[in-house]
Amino acid sequence: MRRDEGDETAVRRAYLVVLAVPIVLVLAILVFDFGAGVGDAYRRIALPGLLLVNGGLLASLWRRWVPLPVVGLFVFLGPAAWVLGRLVTWELVPSTRPANAGLLVAALAWYGVVFSLAFLVFGTRRGAIVALASYLLLYLGATVSAVAGMLADSGAIGVVVFLAAGHCVLIMIVWVLARNVERLAVTRARAELLELQATTDPLTGVANRRRVDEELLLQVARARRDRQPFAVVLVDLDHFKAVNDTYGHEVGDQVLVTAVTWLRSAVRETDLLGRWGGEEFVILAPGTAHEEACALAERCRAAVAAAGEADPGKRVTASLGVATFAVHDDDARSLMRRADLAMYTAKREGRDRVVGIDGPDAGGTGRPPPVAVGE
Repeated sequence: MRRDEGDETAVRRAYLVVLAVPIVLVLAILVFDFGAGVGDAYRRIALPGLLLVNGGLLASLWRRWVPLPVVGLFVFLGPAAWVLGRLVTWELVPSTRPANAGLLVAALAWYGVVFSLAFLVFGTRRGAIVALASYLLLYLGATVSAVAGMLADSGAIGVVVFLAAGHCVLIMIVWVLARNVERLAVTRARAELLELQATTDPLTGVANRRRVDEELLLQVARARRDRQPFAVVLVDLDHFKAVNDTYGHEVGDQVLVTAVTWLRSAVRETDLLGRWGGEEFVILAPGTAHEEACALAERCRAAVAAAGEADPGKRVTASLGVATFAVHDDDARSLMRRADLAMYTAKREGRDRVVGIDGPDAGGTGRPPPVAVGE
């Protein structure tokens, strides 16, 4: 199963739980064994070892010292080694075999955890193979080993057959669940990709016109409802047509991408940078009053100017128009019209500058004149 960053985060959290729970259980068992004076040699050796391994893996996972696949491998091998090690010990050291089959049945029952972990660690396809191999190793090994004699002597063969059937059903159920989760993940990833493609400019990677239009309406409604400031900055790259005519559209595209990179460095996390069309870009700045918006625009102007210093022949500057939302007399259309007027005023006044308009609809008779605020 392919995992994106979100899936890896979920798996990492699952590993943390899988590693932490045995630590608590082992500590409880050790305390009980010490207090009651019970416990065989295998438990006295294996339990502290399991405690150390899980503790080290837990710390490594938390601090990201070890790659996630390596941690996953140990997450799977730990429970498997515990159960199989117990069976091998009983096989090789007859004196350690329990008097009744209760402990043996319990060990076999706990192996169901291993089957589930196989899908978590290895994904759907490989997890099914690993789970099936583990199943065959466990029950075929038990059939030809001394375990079979222990079961026959205690009359617990029927219980183990029941466990084998239950584990088989468990593997099939987990496989079905894993397949469904995988399909949901693929469907979600495709939907997110389609949404991204529908709202992102393919060249520059910023929001496209559709996304900007949607966000503009949303922010205008929010500003009107909450009576909060909201500003729009319209950015137009100066002399961009000359770059296209002189160097070709491929170089022109590179200039656009470079300009966007520098614009991104100037805007804030709360701002939305989008491509309005051609060489025009727009910045939606929620919660931003006029003076603050003009300062933002000036940072963007300086960033674009700095972008062209490495290659003066392909250097472009930017003319920026700033408009702030008026709660009582404004809507999205008039706000953008005012930003457009401010931007063209900046071009008429010599380009490479910021012009801001703070007031009602630019088309009205009471509109204040544009004010240049930076060069």
